[in-house]
Amino acid sequence: MAKATDNLLLHGVSGTLGGQFVIRQHMGKSIICKRPRKFTGGPTEGLGNVREKFQMSSVYARSMKNDPDVYAAYKASARNGQSAYNVAMADCFNAPEIREIDTDAYTGKAGDKIRIRAVDDFLVKDVHLTMFSPDGSLLEEGAATANGNGFDWYFSAKKVNAALSGTRIRIQVFDLAGNVAEQENVL
Repeated sequence: MAKATDNLLLHGVSGTLGGQFVIRQHMGKSIICKRPRKFTGGPTEGLGNVREKFQMSSVYARSMKNDPDVYAAYKASARNGQSAYNVAMADCFNAPEIREIDTDAYTGKAGDKIRIRAVDDFLVKDVHLTMFSPDGSLLEEGAATANGNGFDWYFSAKKVNAALSGTRIRIQVFDLAGNVAEQENVL
């Protein structure tokens, strides 16, 4: 793809050239690229999933304009010709990730902490922890607290857990767009 700035020949020109090239104008630049070819086959299952996700992301990005605080956050994050819509679309398209669940400081006592390292392309909104005993009964659940560094969250245990071995910990991480990442660890 060729890009041209301040080109007298291409200034303001857009369209198809000789049936082979397309000229577009974007942010004051003329962009010349190969003419896109028409897709002749039906969508694969993977392509259908991507199209559905893209459509949902587009609906979300349009709707976020209804919330002034969310719109302002996306707009402040926009860079290099991006709009708030572009940032919101990407945020909705990409789910958060759980990078690490650190249970080294958790010994089963009330007040022990579990560290969750979670990242997102825009913002991790909430982290929720649910703890089950080895027999599957619910021990406790609650929200983790952000550390302030942007990726570490801490959950403080409120109950004593005598049967530490076999305890299941389920972590759910939510981003601003409502995407959820989930992971479960057994101690």
